[in-house]
Parts: sequence; structure tokens; C-alpha cells
Amino acid sequence: MTIYQHIDDIYQWIEIISVIECNCKSFAIRGGTNTMSDNQDTFIDTLHDHGLRLTSQRELVLQILREASEHLDAEGIWQNARQYDQDINLATIYRNLNVLSQIGLIQQSFLGEGQKRGYYELIDKPFHYHFACLRCGKVLELLSPPMAQAQQEMERHYGVRIIDAHYKFEGLCPDCMASHANDE
Repeated sequence: MTIYQHIDDIYQWIEIISVIECNCKSFAIRGGTNTMSDNQDTFIDTLHDHGLRLTSQRELVLQILREASEHLDAEGIWQNARQYDQDINLATIYRNLNVLSQIGLIQQSFLGEGQKRGYYELIDKPFHYHFACLRCGKVLELLSPPMAQAQQEMERHYGVRIIDAHYKFEGLCPDCMASHANDE
């Protein structure tokens, strides 16, 4: 047995222990009811298809991303997770983000000019586009019926099916435009 196999065994035991320790916390997070999106069964099926389980940590990461009102990086997800589980560490968040990205449940985006920090969101969100402010770094989600219509027209015209699209707009947000106008 190699050192890597031993490490994998240790991670599996840590995961089992964490699930046992977090069952009460997980129940408290859910308040006894299911707060995952309507696609929870799809999440579970996708995990099972890859030989994985929906651990309390993965469920927490998915819940935080589903309920987020802003784009979150790993540290933002960790800070939110600590509200429910004080013992969760940043390495656990990164490990779960990596797994959830690899199996296609979440995606990582680099939203600003030269951005080195990745932001995460669920794959099951409707088509939307990102606007990144070049001054303050704020990221806005834009829903655009004309863009959705253009995608439908491209599908019809070219006989393709668009599964995903990435559009990123950059410029100044309203707050930065106002402060820029005041500076002049």
C-alpha cells in the first residue's frame, strides 16, 4: 500500500467521522425540512454516478451557493459555512469545491480583469451574464431576454443546441460612475 492510498483511507475516515459529527448540525441547518433546490435528487444522482455521497459538507456548500445573493469565492463560502459549522475548515471547502466542479454541479468563473480569484455558482442556474466593475470589482448578474433570443436564433439557424454560454461585460458600475462624475 502506497502513502497515497493511506492518505485516501484517512480522508474517507475523516469524511465518515465528519458526517457522524455533523448530522445534528446538518439537521439544524435544514430545520428538519429540505432546503436544497428542486434538483436535489439530480445532485444526489450525479454524486452517486461518480461514486460519491452527499455529505453534510457538500450539502452545506451547495446550500450556500443556492442561497447566495452575491458571487462567492472559496473564502466567502467558508465564512458562510462557519455560521452553521464552526469546525469546518477552508481546506474542506476547497476540497468539496474541487469535487463538485469536477463532476459538473458547480462552475468556477474568473470575473474581473486579470482576476486570479475564482467565484463559484451552481450549474443549474438559468442562463445569465456577468458584468464586472473594473474599478471596485463588484460583479452583477444580468438576465437578458434579447441575449436568450439570440441564442435561440443561433440554435435554429445553425442546427445546434447551446448547453452553456459565457459572456462577461466589463465597465463601471453605477456607484463608480457616480463617484467618478463627482471626482471631475
